[in-house]
Amino acid sequence: MRTIVELFIRWSHLVAGMIWFSGIFFSAIIATPILTRNLSPVKSLQLISGIRDRLRTVVRITVHVLLTTGAMNIFIVGLNTKMEFSRNYIVIFVVKMTFVALMTLFHGLHISIFSRKLEATISNLNPDDSILLPPIIKLQKQVHLFAILTILSGLVVLVLSLSLR
Repeated sequence: MRTIVELFIRWSHLVAGMIWFSGIFFSAIIATPILTRNLSPVKSLQLISGIRDRLRTVVRITVHVLLTTGAMNIFIVGLNTKMEFSRNYIVIFVVKMTFVALMTLFHGLHISIFSRKLEATISNLNPDDSILLPPIIKLQKQVHLFAILTILSGLVVLVLSLSLR
């Protein structure tokens, strides 16, 4: 029974990580370029904002699941190894947690700060406008930058996770 519970916790952690990562990836790498290429700038930003708003709820849940199951995984590994960790494991784990913190920071800046500022700015615009104001363009670039940084740090976390044995 213990093995099944451990596998379920690890599976939940991996699925939550994939959902978080794929939500950011879809929003920044797939939806944004397609919408900006095919629609007016204001209309595309409004649709992207709607996508991010819908993803925000899912991402909040997955982040909580990740934190909870991640803490449980630490205890599972500790119990299974009788708290005897190799020096290499500890170094990789600390580096991984550093990138998890960076990923969380970048994601927070992407969703909470810049996306909300961008959403508030574009909500008052006419969807038929074809020109974006410089402050909106700047916010859009910042949002995209933090999405890319979240994705890159997430990839590093994934690679480090695979090297933890």
